[in-house]
Amino acid sequence: MTAAAHHFFVEPGAVDGERVTLRGDQARQIASVLRLASGDEVVLVSSGDDLRVRLDHVATDEVSGTVLFRKPNTAEPAVSLTLALPLLRGDRSEEVLEAVTQLGVSRIVPYTSERSVARELSAAKRRRWERIARESAETARRGRVPELAPLVSWSDLFDVLAPPVIVAWEGERERRLEVPEGAAALSLVVGPEGGVTEQEIALARDRGATIVSLGPRNL
Repeated sequence: MTAAAHHFFVEPGAVDGERVTLRGDQARQIASVLRLASGDEVVLVSSGDDLRVRLDHVATDEVSGTVLFRKPNTAEPAVSLTLALPLLRGDRSEEVLEAVTQLGVSRIVPYTSERSVARELSAAKRRRWERIARESAETARRGRVPELAPLVSWSDLFDVLAPPVIVAWEGERERRLEVPEGAAALSLVVGPEGGVTEQEIALARDRGATIVSLGPRNL
């Protein structure tokens, strides 16, 4: 088998000793979309471990296999990054979600602010976001799927972000982004299409956030 094996995240309940059983969407994907067969091998990620699995039975309703070996997944970044992501118009949030998941973000907190255009994250859209995050993490061969937190407003945002919190703002011209030496975790806030107001920045400062420049560009 080559190193290009397909990766899937599975719940711990799918693994029983050296036996693996997959049903539902994952079974259909393996059997109908990827058209894998008995004897093919995949990598399943469960509880932080990579499991190399040989498929023994492949059908659209159930796929089963045998664990050949397992090893800890070491693909996660050293710094756990939480990204506060504004709701954006159309599919733009989904494009950002896909990219930042592949780059290694650990947690995503969607929010709305004064200048936000989009205001709601429906249950259906949230399920779609969760699927995008999962598939993007599988594509990047990560060790975990980023957590998708509930939607919050700007006034509540800083209650759910772990320090240190950094806000990137187009109105700040001097201070550059610097990751504190030895930091194991970091929260980064980026603004919506219309930017962040001075009043919102004042609230962020009052809550202990550090405001940094976007640099010479605002995108």
